[in-house]
Amino acid sequence: MTQAVARAFWSGVPQVVGYRARQLDGTYLQAEYRAESSYPVGIEVAPMVQTPDEPWTIADTLGETLEAVRAAKVIEELHGAAFAFDASGKFTYATPVAQTSIAMTLEDLNRPLDGRSFIDGGDFGWKLGVHPEDYGAAADHLRRCMITGEHFNHEYRVLRATGQYVWHRFAIRPTGDDRGRITGWYGIGFDIDVYKKTEEALRERERQLQQIIEALPALVYCALPDGKPIYRSQKLKEYLGFGLEDMDEPERSRLEGTLDAVVHPDDLSSVKEGYAHALSTGEPYARKHRLRRYDGTYRWVETRAEAMRNDAGEIIQWNGICLDVEDQVRSREELRLAQENLSRASQAASLAELSASIAHEIGQPLAALVSSSDVCDRWLSIEPPNIERARVAMKRVVVSAHAATDVVSRIRALFKHSEDVRSPTPLGNVIDEVVSLTGDDASRRGVHMIVDIENGLPLIDIDRIQIQQVLTNLVRNGMESMDAISGRKILHVRARRVEHVLQTEVADHGPGVDLPDRIFEPFFTTKKQGMGMGLAICRSIVESHGGRLWMEKNEPQGAKFLFTLPVEPIETRRPDSKADRQA
Repeated sequence: MTQAVARAFWSGVPQVVGYRARQLDGTYLQAEYRAESSYPVGIEVAPMVQTPDEPWTIADTLGETLEAVRAAKVIEELHGAAFAFDASGKFTYATPVAQTSIAMTLEDLNRPLDGRSFIDGGDFGWKLGVHPEDYGAAADHLRRCMITGEHFNHEYRVLRATGQYVWHRFAIRPTGDDRGRITGWYGIGFDIDVYKKTEEALRERERQLQQIIEALPALVYCALPDGKPIYRSQKLKEYLGFGLEDMDEPERSRLEGTLDAVVHPDDLSSVKEGYAHALSTGEPYARKHRLRRYDGTYRWVETRAEAMRNDAGEIIQWNGICLDVEDQVRSREELRLAQENLSRASQAASLAELSASIAHEIGQPLAALVSSSDVCDRWLSIEPPNIERARVAMKRVVVSAHAATDVVSRIRALFKHSEDVRSPTPLGNVIDEVVSLTGDDASRRGVHMIVDIENGLPLIDIDRIQIQQVLTNLVRNGMESMDAISGRKILHVRARRVEHVLQTEVADHGPGVDLPDRIFEPFFTTKKQGMGMGLAICRSIVESHGGRLWMEKNEPQGAKFLFTLPVEPIETRRPDSKADRQA
């Protein structure tokens, strides 16, 4: 504002600038400052005002003094159309700009149309210069102000000399005598057609944006820099079943009230932590959690929010979007279950085929062994016993027994690795891979995984796939053990060096293990669908690496599985076929 005034004063270039003007009651209203250059007024200018070719001027009312001429020039060079009328509504003055812009003289403006005074509801010639749709409201408002003495502020369309209706804003104020009686009115009108068209364009754009937002298959919201929600799309209101105002409570913020009301209790803590981090750092927010719908059911949603900043980089608003992903989550879960069922079916089919093969292979020598034993028994049962025949039968028994032993040896070799593939490997990388592989399962179960890996761990000589299998089994066992508990589910995975070994632990907050001494036994399981081989295989793998696997109680609740792996590589014994047969 100050710069505009200075430019107008020093350069003489017309200036137009919008600003907020403070009212007597302390409030601010939008106003507009306009300045145009003029020229000094002297005695010789007076005839210019009185030229009969020009429309009626204010000099006719104020007289021909120098002060009157100066006042007339100031008023008549105003950008807007200034005018005045008496207490009855009869125009007594209008600037040349006002008369020429609407192509109406004072006589045209004051021409009665129905014989009644304006106060009594009559109409005058200036009615023809107002848009028919706007005249009624404008005239009623003006009559009310003339009766009560209130200020007139109104916007309506005026017919210009060009034949077009143009929006104007009119401000009319009363003037009175020493005894407080209203003796007349003076006013000014400004062309605001550009502003009205701009406002209409903005409203149209806002309407289009609103339609786009509502057409999106998403729930949209906005919030202040401190996180206070200020806007929710209609779809989001309908989804939640309440609006912003319903969450206004004196004892807590609108954001906190909304989160407490709609976020699943098991997800609430992590959601609040995520919002607090985003608001304090300005980083984008992204979370997948369960949200309470209007019907009371919780559905999985994915929420993302980004900060909107001004040119100075300051956050002025948060814009967020929320997607209902319940169907996708269910589809993924159904796919996972189908894959597990398929895997179990495949394993069962393979096991059945393998069992039939084993039964066939070992059945033949065993049948021969039984048959030869029966023959030996018969030869020894007769009187006298036929020792030679019995000896031949017994040799056949030994041959059949060796054949059965060879079958068993071949089956054992089938299940043994042909070679032990080990290489120096960072244990932390293996843990990160397992956490990544089980991340979706953890999200589905509502488990928060906390990984703590000591810095500077040395490389260890391991079979990466086997150790990954051990960790995956322990992590999934820990998550499954917490399925039945309520509240926050946390799974800790830690790795650190203890003297000459690396120790890894997986700790859950489940109900614990009732029979800790038996859980590593083959075919012992506490799961309805388990085979009881997982922990037995894990212990076998760890021990083959020269380590140890055991379980401890996790205080105050849950179970903790620990295993160690030596830092220095061990010499792996490779039994030959004779030793293997003896085993």
